[in-house]
Amino acid sequence: MLLSFAFRNFRSFAETADLTLTSSTFRTNVPRAGQTWVDATERVAAIYGPNASGKSTVLDAIVALSEAIRYPGGGKIFQPSKAHGDSGSPTEYEVEFVAQGVRHRYEVSAARWGIAYEALFAYPKSTARTIFMRRQDGADGTVTVKAGDSLTGPTAEVRRITKPKMLFLATANRYGHSMLEPVAAALLAGVGIDHIAFRDRQDEEVLHRVVMEMVAAPEAQVDLVKALVQTADLGIESIEVRSEEVPEEVRERVIRMLEALDDGEDVDEDRIPRLRDVLAFRHRTGDGRTFELPLASESSGTITWLTTVWHALDALRQGSILLVDELDASLHPDLARYVVELFLSPDLNTHGAQLIFTSHDVSLLGNAPTRLLQPRNVWFVEKNASGISDLFSQADFDNRSGNNSERRYLAGKFGAVPDIDDRLLLRFIGSAGQSAAISDG
Repeated sequence: MLLSFAFRNFRSFAETADLTLTSSTFRTNVPRAGQTWVDATERVAAIYGPNASGKSTVLDAIVALSEAIRYPGGGKIFQPSKAHGDSGSPTEYEVEFVAQGVRHRYEVSAARWGIAYEALFAYPKSTARTIFMRRQDGADGTVTVKAGDSLTGPTAEVRRITKPKMLFLATANRYGHSMLEPVAAALLAGVGIDHIAFRDRQDEEVLHRVVMEMVAAPEAQVDLVKALVQTADLGIESIEVRSEEVPEEVRERVIRMLEALDDGEDVDEDRIPRLRDVLAFRHRTGDGRTFELPLASESSGTITWLTTVWHALDALRQGSILLVDELDASLHPDLARYVVELFLSPDLNTHGAQLIFTSHDVSLLGNAPTRLLQPRNVWFVEKNASGISDLFSQADFDNRSGNNSERRYLAGKFGAVPDIDDRLLLRFIGSAGQSAAISDG
């Protein structure tokens, strides 16, 4: 479960951006008696702002850190803002999360040459306890790790194999450190493991994998798949996966490619599959007839809905975090609202799952039929004239219960709206008209 995620000097964010998911009434380091971490945290964070303002960058920062933890030495956690020039300022992260019921704080400072600083703290009670602190001075410096009194396990062995560009926590996770692996696993299970974006049609590959998961699911979940397509009123009666023969000309091309890679050596043709799995969407017409369409012929709305809602249901089942870039992409507003409602529902979201998404769908901010997102759930990103992004919460403004946040946002009350300057457009249009008049004369 994510409590907060802060980062600095990452792409367009030169200064610290802090996305906080703890409830406004949470004022202590641990929940009060009778309160759980679910009670103390928000289930949804919606990020709004103009195009190219940096909304997606917030999600990308979360994913960058999670990938660096998952793959030792991998990921791109050093992505400095151009505002800092060549100053050598590090990219910094601070994430607070819950692992095994205990609050943790993880800090990372990544330089161009590697990891300059890394530390993990735990709050078994109300005060912080150091688990480990790792430092390194420059690329040629020695990685030093100071273990806290409570850290047990093969810490010295992990330190010896940790390279300058590797996170110590990532190495410990891969090594199977008895105490640190569960902490890393909890962080990975909650941050960045489910990240979906709909920026182009290549996401058909994502849907293909998702549908395969649906088909391979237990029988009880097959009915769920039918419910998903019927809920969105997609006109789809069923989704089927069946095998078909691979065209002979395709197999021959693959064989020639493999022979070329093997320096002309003969290729065992049995290595080339003769069958392939194909997705077919069965539609029903108004007069009762049925017809099939392949995946490539389905609309982007169908792809977006099935991919999003399947990931959402998986997050709800696991109690993890779902990151969605452009939730409203190709989705009807009612369906986008439905996905958000899944996470806000205490009856459906029983494991504390969280949804962090970017959107341009301002209807989610409105009061009709009821207010869905409270000010504490809404965040804005805007970029100044120097190209530096800023992240801030609607909760920082004067918000009254009867206010319509949708209208206020569109009216520019919170900022983070595009500043449209059409003078050049008018000049261009006008010059075209003058040119036409001269040619006619």
